[in-house]
Amino acid sequence: MLVSPVLGQTYGGVEFPSGESSFADEIVEYQLKGGAADGNISKILGIADRKSVSLGAYGYVVVKFTDNALKCSGDEQNDLVVYEVGNSAQELVEIFISTDGNEWIRIGTGGKKCFFDIDTVEGVDCEEKYSYVKIVDYTGLNTGSSYEGADMDAIGAITSTNPTSNEEKSGDNSRIPSDYNEVPEFPTIAMPMLAIMGLALIYGKKRQ
Repeated sequence: MLVSPVLGQTYGGVEFPSGESSFADEIVEYQLKGGAADGNISKILGIADRKSVSLGAYGYVVVKFTDNALKCSGDEQNDLVVYEVGNSAQELVEIFISTDGNEWIRIGTGGKKCFFDIDTVEGVDCEEKYSYVKIVDYTGLNTGSSYEGADMDAIGAITSTNPTSNEEKSGDNSRIPSDYNEVPEFPTIAMPMLAIMGLALIYGKKRQ
């Protein structure tokens, strides 16, 4: 089920039905390159506020949604928006999504404020929840004003759903159905029966 739209808010000119919780929450992995190496990667987290971090030429970052997850909308609406706030139109990024942070689906490239309808992307399963997004500096510009590469502000799931739980990821094999009746092992049955038979035998001998 999709997260309730009652908290809907607008950030960077885009309406998010799930409000502030729509944005990436956690840095999983990153590598800032060149003149961007000392950047504050945490600036990419949270709402779009034009506080950015530069990736550097071919730098990258993997972020995770923890209180929500990205999902297909089931129609032609945009599902994901990536905010890049650099001054150069040549500062492009390549975007990937994943359910587990290991297997990635490339959804496209873009610059500035770019939108993606993941329903139309080959390989996307609209029954899945996508918790991970990878952003890679695409053009690798390393001269002049673009030396620090793409300047990333925020990553937001417009189509947002409840987060993926550990139980959904791996299955909970420890849970036992309420109607499950365990059959006792042989020793559990045999020992009481032997004891009863022994008592009966002793009692029978006393009566003779």
